[in-house]
Amino acid sequence: MLAYSIKQGEFILETTANISSANDFMSSQYGMILYNSTCMCLQTIGETLKQIDKLTSQQLLSQKYEKTPWRNIFALRNIISHEYASTDPEEIFGIIRHDLLPLLSTLRTISADVATGKHDELFHD
Repeated sequence: MLAYSIKQGEFILETTANISSANDFMSSQYGMILYNSTCMCLQTIGETLKQIDKLTSQQLLSQKYEKTPWRNIFALRNIISHEYASTDPEEIFGIIRHDLLPLLSTLRTISADVATGKHDELFHD
């Protein structure tokens, strides 16, 4: 699940590398396709991380990696899922440019920590 979220984030960064403003999403059919794709990826990242949070009884993400705004990530997922017409291209652009790299860094750290057994107690009954 962590690897999937990382891949989704990397895909967003790769496909939006030439987007220089939120207007680039809205100015062409290709931009709109990219915007929709980006929102779907952000939604799946939020959903996957929400599932990880549930599987670990909210003890992994918010307790072990508390500097990451997990509630905001889950809230974004909810907005995209339930209020898609309310999404703001400026906000999505800002997330891509300012928030996604730090999130990916944290996810890579969590993945490495899980791989080395650092949090094994959270994954066993």
